[in-house]
Amino acid sequence: MKILTIYEKFKSIGIRQSLFTIIGNLMGTALSAIAIILFIRIIGPEKYGEFSVGFAIVLILTRIIDLGLNTAIVKYAGETKENNNKNFIYSYTLKLKLIITTILIIIGILSYKNIATLLNLKEPLIILISFTFGLATGYYEYLVAILQSQHLFGKTVLANAIQAITKLIAAITLLWLGTHNLIPPYFWYIFAPFIPFFFFYWLVPKTTKINLKQKQPILQKKILLLARHASIGLISAGIIENIDILFVQKNLSTYETGLYGGVSRVALFFAIIAYSLGNVLNARVARYKSQDHLAKYLKKALILSGLILISFIIFIPLIKPVILLTIGNEYLAAQNILLILMASSFFALAAIPFIALFYALEADWYFSISGILQLAIVLIGNIFYVPQMGLEAAAWTRFFTRLFLLIFTALIGIIVYKKQLKNKS
Repeated sequence: MKILTIYEKFKSIGIRQSLFTIIGNLMGTALSAIAIILFIRIIGPEKYGEFSVGFAIVLILTRIIDLGLNTAIVKYAGETKENNNKNFIYSYTLKLKLIITTILIIIGILSYKNIATLLNLKEPLIILISFTFGLATGYYEYLVAILQSQHLFGKTVLANAIQAITKLIAAITLLWLGTHNLIPPYFWYIFAPFIPFFFFYWLVPKTTKINLKQKQPILQKKILLLARHASIGLISAGIIENIDILFVQKNLSTYETGLYGGVSRVALFFAIIAYSLGNVLNARVARYKSQDHLAKYLKKALILSGLILISFIIFIPLIKPVILLTIGNEYLAAQNILLILMASSFFALAAIPFIALFYALEADWYFSISGILQLAIVLIGNIFYVPQMGLEAAAWTRFFTRLFLLIFTALIGIIVYKKQLKNKS
């Protein structure tokens, strides 16, 4: 009977989609991981420190391009069945992204040398490439948001695979050529996410039509309202996840930045699991309107988060082997750092089921409030403790930030759910 019960649970569309997306994206991530391992071995820890700084800037800029608009795509395009409304959402958000991109490129061209000097970088082109070609990731995530809103999770996996294969081909080619120059590996790693965008009209449904001149004032207002709250949370998250690299580079050596950047890439592997799980849960929960659906989902969220936290225990003995098998023995000095970062990654992963709940609840303010509070923790930790305590201070700051996210999201999610349930009854 127990086996039958487990089988019935796995027949759930949501579970199947979650597993398929996670496994598919993990395969793509494995290819990206091999590529980054090759890049790390090509350029070494010190140059990888500058690589990590540039990549951290790219991820922050990606959140600025997002500006909460991808959240609006998943929520509003995901819940409507009208193709006209879907197409307006896709078109209007793209228009705003193009405007933001233009502004960022101008800022980058005018200030890249000053930013490089501020961060003690030897290669200013890293900053210039980040503010130009590095913005490609923003459009990859826009494409993924459209596919999520249509529940085309298989194609999100395919898009991830395309950019991952591009990275791997570039890494193998550069290794074969024997280059040790920092710029080619960095360029291909951050530009690869744009390759799936060339297949845009092949990946999205045939009903998808982009028209930047469309106008729908009411829907436009809804998009901007949600984006206003979501953007604060998302930009804060981008800063939270990546600003520690910038503080390490500013206050410590480039070699230490390389160590931290290397183990951070290993921890990023688990962040991809969180991203994949969120892709499925956010889109599905956005459609939940009935009390019964939300009640059942909340129970599943509690169980899933508990299982994720327990599973961290399994990973603890694997820290050293993981470093040796991936980025190499040059990074063994950062074992303790990786353990702390992995704990924070599991906290972030455990928070995902509760974050998805807010795609169904009427509480847009959650995204901005949680982002601001996390950002405060990150800035305090990095400004006051990294210069004195070094790499461990950066890792512990991320640890406490993610622990706060989990506790805050779970408590607020349950409180808001019960309050809205009470108001309806």
